[in-house]
Amino acid sequence: MAARSREYCHCNLCGGDATQRVATQRGFEIHRCCVCGLVYVNPRPKAEELASLYAAYHCRDAANEASWDRLMGRIFRESAGLLCAAWNGSRRPRLLDAGCGYGGFVALMGERGWDAEGVDRSLSVVEAARRKGRAVRLGTLEELPEQQGPYDAVTMFYVLEHLPDPMGALRKVFDLLVPGGTLLIRVPHTTPIVRLLAPLGLGGALYDPPFHLYDFSPAVLREMLCRTGFVDVRTRPGRPTVPSRLGSRVATAFFGALATWLYAATRGAVLLPGVSKTTVARKPLR
Repeated sequence: MAARSREYCHCNLCGGDATQRVATQRGFEIHRCCVCGLVYVNPRPKAEELASLYAAYHCRDAANEASWDRLMGRIFRESAGLLCAAWNGSRRPRLLDAGCGYGGFVALMGERGWDAEGVDRSLSVVEAARRKGRAVRLGTLEELPEQQGPYDAVTMFYVLEHLPDPMGALRKVFDLLVPGGTLLIRVPHTTPIVRLLAPLGLGGALYDPPFHLYDFSPAVLREMLCRTGFVDVRTRPGRPTVPSRLGSRVATAFFGALATWLYAATRGAVLLPGVSKTTVARKPLR
């Protein structure tokens, strides 16, 4: 990607400009904010370049709907259980899955009795979801009108790291939720793995730029959510993804199991670095 198609940006969390370079991958520099610790690509692709990048994002590496369902299936089922257990209302709850892809989670929550819908910026996956009768609209979270809500829950599975303005997206979610509503979010935490593998000359594309613009530690994500106004922020190791390649699948399963064991053995005191986690937060009742 040519340098002229990139733009310089300040830290999305604290607005700072003092950074330390963490890595350079695929020709993109990844920096860590010296003030708050947020890790992000800088400079990054401009908005028009990002839009074109995602036209075929879900088809990378010959991926299709079946492989995405297999990749995310365990996470979807675990997340559905968490949301259903937390809901104690008498009416049918509403849910928005932001960055819903093919609408697999929308369909699952519909089966669980929720009024579920999704939004995604990829025309091809939206069309595929609609052919199956799933309530999925083309667009972005930021473009949703306020009257589209309110929702009892909003989910974001591996979405926040793709967005140019994650703080703005979290504020939008906050506004779309009912008082007491729930945000369930899943993000990668790649930096510890990159630091571990760098001396071995490995991990040269783990940040996945320019598709991933940010990398979130649990502490940084908590700070972002708290600044937005969310309360009761809780992070836990969730079920692992199921990659198509055997080596990746074995590694993901092993470290996922290790993270779960450490979390349980220490009563939630230890979150294994570098493993994707599930964070749940709530909008205050008042």
